[in-house]
Amino acid sequence: MSDELTEEHLEGFERVCTVDEVPEQMPRRVKVDGRGVLVCRSGDEIFAVDEICPHKNRSMKWGVLFQGKIICPHHQYQFDLQTGRCNQRCAPVQTYEVKIVDGQVWVRP
Repeated sequence: MSDELTEEHLEGFERVCTVDEVPEQMPRRVKVDGRGVLVCRSGDEIFAVDEICPHKNRSMKWGVLFQGKIICPHHQYQFDLQTGRCNQRCAPVQTYEVKIVDGQVWVRP
């Protein structure tokens, strides 16, 4: 995640928050192109996934982050933050491309 990207490299991305506003163990809910998206921190990396769990169509905004996964608060299914894959027989959660520039988090809808 480079701090040397230009505006041209951010075409199609939306600024959603600062890196400092993303907590360690809980997702931060933002809107991207009118849709609920969860911005998540795993170590030094920032990821973005759809807010809605594909299993029960419910919000994961109160989910817990653990070892690169978000755990749905409704049924404890785990979704990989990088790939969106689920640890159960469930469709993956939508993931979004993220860029960090000057401490700002940018997400492509």
